Amino acid sequence: MIAVALCALVAGCGTARPPERGPGGAAPAAARRPAAAAGNRAAARAEARRLLSLARVPPGAVRLARPPRELSAPAMGTPAVTSLVDRVAAWRVRMPFPVARDWLAAHPPRGLRPDGSAASGYANTGVITMAGTSYRGPASGAWQSADLEIGVAPAGPAASVIRADAVIVWLDPRPIRSGPGARPVRVTVASGCPASDRGVTGVISPGPGLSRRMLPPGRPVAGLRCRYDGLNGHPWRLVGAARLSAAAARRAAMAMLRLPLSHPDGARVSCPLADGSAEVLALAYPGRPDVDLWVTIGGCGGVSNGHILAGRA
Repeated sequence: MIAVALCALVAGCGTARPPERGPGGAAPAAARRPAAAAGNRAAARAEARRLLSLARVPPGAVRLARPPRELSAPAMGTPAVTSLVDRVAAWRVRMPFPVARDWLAAHPPRGLRPDGSAASGYANTGVITMAGTSYRGPASGAWQSADLEIGVAPAGPAASVIRADAVIVWLDPRPIRSGPGARPVRVTVASGCPASDRGVTGVISPGPGLSRRMLPPGRPVAGLRCRYDGLNGHPWRLVGAARLSAAAARRAAMAMLRLPLSHPDGARVSCPLADGSAEVLALAYPGRPDVDLWVTIGGCGGVSNGHILAGRA
């Protein structure tokens, strides 16, 4: 969670929820260009072809033109995003289901490690009608996750069907737009923290370049952190204020720049309770207006500079 990074810099933060699974190995996305979206999608398609080629099936397996009805979806389910590549292959093999399942377990894709499994069957009978395993692909800044999922199901007493899916959730590097809202606050290092954030909907950060990156180039020379309680003990009141030295402000800026701007498109997520608690981080840069960041602590989290959003679940 975003607040964790700030708490490491300034004492007094409350407990924040753990971070969601992020894009493995993704580099800081502050300067990524929107044109890279098509490149990420193309890279995901190429990786899906490679992953699918690693699937191993028993000798004599017959390739099917389409997935069988017994295996109508990937073994681990279909991710709820629109930035998705799912490359599929299916086979029929003359092996009873337990034998085919054991063969697949003994012959995993070369070079991939399992990262999950699934099974389905009839309740209270112990009869398994599908077994599947997911194998993790390599990390990349172009995607959030890449997996080869292999499922097997019975197709009569002496035959089985196998389905392999190369499932990749690719990342859109274009920042999510996040305006300051109808009632933003403007905080500067010199002005200090407002006494309350009741009704505040975001922050104002003037200056060029902030619609493409979270912070401007260069290093801040000072900072100010303001913490507000939301609906907690002192509703909407300022409960913590700390001025940051140049070194602490630089560490805070680096933490913010590490937040991914890349994101899956069309993702549907379920967030914890949003209690309104928030922080404002103001950073002073030489030769330009201070930059404000609005840090949402509960719910889906996220950091906004009044133009774009980063780090949201």
